[in-house]
Amino acid sequence: MVTSSLRLPKQGNSLRECEDAAHVLPASDAAGLAGPVFAAVADGASESLLAGEWADLLTRSVIDAAQDDECVLKDADHFATALAEAGDTWREWLAEYVAKREANGRPIAWYEEPKLDRGPHATVLAARFDTDSSGVTSWDVAALGDSCLFHTRDDRLLRAFPVESSEAFDNSPGLVNAFNRDHALLARHVRTVSGRAERGDQFFLCTDALAAWFLREAERGNQPWDVLCEFTRSGDPDRFAAWLERTRGEGLMRNDDVTVVHVDLG
Repeated sequence: MVTSSLRLPKQGNSLRECEDAAHVLPASDAAGLAGPVFAAVADGASESLLAGEWADLLTRSVIDAAQDDECVLKDADHFATALAEAGDTWREWLAEYVAKREANGRPIAWYEEPKLDRGPHATVLAARFDTDSSGVTSWDVAALGDSCLFHTRDDRLLRAFPVESSEAFDNSPGLVNAFNRDHALLARHVRTVSGRAERGDQFFLCTDALAAWFLREAERGNQPWDVLCEFTRSGDPDRFAAWLERTRGEGLMRNDDVTVVHVDLG
């Protein structure tokens, strides 16, 4: 099992301004990995303050929770608990952030306070992959929002989750608010799925703009997984950025932050 990831901002922004996040454990982009492997992507909502920081904390928190309890990615209630606990960690992070701003002579400005009080929002998807001695991989995924996982084999898309059609993407996906403590509400919006995979299968974890492109291409009879493999396997962000610019320029993809994690069972 080999993992790789790429993350790039929307056109005109710097990587520092990218509000997507990805986290993979064990961390590796070159060597084969023995399972289990954990991966997560999150897409911070641009209208909220510190969305990128929340997305990053969220990916790390849900993977930590999934490492401690295998039910986290199999059960909506367990995943909702992990999301709420990520919010507790966020409160601690935010207190340190505010204190640091004050110590550096840059206290929170009055116009930042309303967004800070509302809290940042993000979508999140997390997955676990575990390969047994016979080469069969079991996988579990939990998601809230429209970041997606795609499972491919040879020239076929076997599974798209949680969004199954490019037409299903809209401007109001489910989002995790850092201050949300309504466990029942979170659990109602969580989706989970499990499955089994074979040696040679591919998985792609994508944030929404890339996921929507992926599904549109698949619906047209194309093989978008082959396109992404050209960049994930080479690990060349410059080539990926050039391709993104062309694809956006042709109107085939919305101009938004883009993240992909590729899990290669080949």
